[in-house]
Amino acid sequence: MSRRERLKAKLEKRELWADKAKGRADQHFASASRIADNIPLGQPILLGHHSERHARRDAERIRSSMTHGVEEQRLAQHHASCAAGLADQLDRSVFSDDENAIEQLEARIAENEAERDRRKLINRLFKKRDTEGLAKLGLNLERLEASVAQLPSFDQQPYPGYSLTNLGARIRSDRKRIDEIRARTARAERANAGGGVVIEGTGEYVRVTFAEKPTREVLDALRAAGFSWGAGSWCGRRDRLPAESRTAAI
Repeated sequence: MSRRERLKAKLEKRELWADKAKGRADQHFASASRIADNIPLGQPILLGHHSERHARRDAERIRSSMTHGVEEQRLAQHHASCAAGLADQLDRSVFSDDENAIEQLEARIAENEAERDRRKLINRLFKKRDTEGLAKLGLNLERLEASVAQLPSFDQQPYPGYSLTNLGARIRSDRKRIDEIRARTARAERANAGGGVVIEGTGEYVRVTFAEKPTREVLDALRAAGFSWGAGSWCGRRDRLPAESRTAAI
């Protein structure tokens, strides 16, 4: 199961839990309302009257139902908030095991590079006070000057240096991820060509890559030997490599 599939499963669970909690809250509130509807508006508890015990019992049932209703309502809001966060993550993120991850990352790189070039152009036009050039981009020089005047004196331009630096960092990060995905794919292909598993490394540490997910016994043996999972492979000390992982037990 890919990371996106796991997050989608979590999202569905959160949405289901939110719906169930909301349903329980509605039931508690409805129960309290039914009891309250049978009590005349403003009717106090008559001390010493034969109805006192029944009235106190109704009051306690109303209080209990409202308390539980509020608790379930808050739980529903919590699950709904978590679901919204997962949905946003699924919408914004590119996961390394997405089928079209490289294409998505390349598109994002191109978008960020275009945005960086646009910001650099605006800064140059602003520095030259090129009113016509800025107007072609839908910008007004006087408004830019008023906005820039609020910035620190050492970086008074429409797009401060840190904004360009941040875009450059995102571009480099996505390029690095593309390299990692390609390397991960290549290791998986070598594992497939090698009969299901490939063990790489020349020093005291090795990287174990399986063409398909190993059996539970193999995974448990790797964890027990101190191997850690990352970038599609298991990494650990060569002298602790479990015998089970040396074969393509899948």
